[in-house]
Amino acid sequence: MRLHAHRHHSVRARAEAAGTHSIITGDIGGTNARLGLWKRLDAGPGKAAQHTEVYSETYPTTAFNTFEDCLQAFLDESEVRSSAAAVRAAALAVAGAVENNRCPMTNTNWVIDGKQLQQQFKFRVAVLNDFEAVGYGIPALAASDLVALNDVPMVAEAPKVVMGPGTGLGAAQLFWDSGYQGYKVVPGEGAHATFAPRGWRQMALTAYATARLGHCEIEEVACGRGLELIYEFLLSDPTFRRPDNKPTGNTRKLAPEITAEALEGDALATQAVDIFLAIIGAEAGAMALRCLARGGVFIAGGIVPRLMERVKTGVLLDSFTNKTARDRFQYLLQTMPLYVVTNTKVGIIGSREYAMRLVREQELLQSYAESPAGPSMQSE
Repeated sequence: MRLHAHRHHSVRARAEAAGTHSIITGDIGGTNARLGLWKRLDAGPGKAAQHTEVYSETYPTTAFNTFEDCLQAFLDESEVRSSAAAVRAAALAVAGAVENNRCPMTNTNWVIDGKQLQQQFKFRVAVLNDFEAVGYGIPALAASDLVALNDVPMVAEAPKVVMGPGTGLGAAQLFWDSGYQGYKVVPGEGAHATFAPRGWRQMALTAYATARLGHCEIEEVACGRGLELIYEFLLSDPTFRRPDNKPTGNTRKLAPEITAEALEGDALATQAVDIFLAIIGAEAGAMALRCLARGGVFIAGGIVPRLMERVKTGVLLDSFTNKTARDRFQYLLQTMPLYVVTNTKVGIIGSREYAMRLVREQELLQSYAESPAGPSMQSE
């Protein structure tokens, strides 16, 4: 079954020619909620419309009893009210587990309920996990937003994977939707799988982490606190206490201190960072093999881009392809593009892309309903 071809194209054309409107993006954490207003600007005949952020505001979550109150405050801002473009959709990226378009926040008493918000504010609302939003931002990135580590051709419409070491370790897979002609993001909790160490140092690290935590998940050694744990592990092992790195005084360090010292050439911090990057590379390779990510493997998050000086030594890429072990799938991993994402606003870009998708869906449905031919179909 298919739609009449001429009707399909005319409906899409009318949808793409829809008037100016606005969308809202949200980046909502336990401490702050950043909301942005994006206005659609028609680029002219034959060109895709562009959405430009015209206003944003960040609110402390403690200032409002509910997210509804926060969103209303944003809509009441003079810069928002003065916009002549009606709000058509909102995509809200939240730090928490989302189920049925709803997320009870963990570090505040807010509940972000897309259905309830849609009923109250009369525009479409999608609630996304924050890393799901990062996933939707990946296809919209420019070449200048990426640093290629394995610079091989990207296969169009092939699966992609994205991971992001930061406060935790986010992970998601992207699969092409031929019906929508875009990628669908499938978030997951693979970061909580058991860590698979490589080599005796990582095995010793696993034993140390297990003794401390009871179990060693990948995330425990592949995020900010993971880097801190690796550093503490190196200090605890006499094997690594060379004359130039004997601990003195308070030896506990936070991840930003460790990364800064590594970039300054400190031997122990550099060793901790290199172990950390090797673990990230190995997990990126495992994710790539799970879905044959010839569309690209993307490392986002706040830590790795700050460590590009160490990344460029090859430690992450060598671990990605498991070069030292002569892995039998090394040849396959070498065909998969690997990038570091340097654009820190990739999650906001993803929220924008998803809100735009909501508007397009609404416009297409409305255009089909208004078409003189109605919803008629014919068999092939």
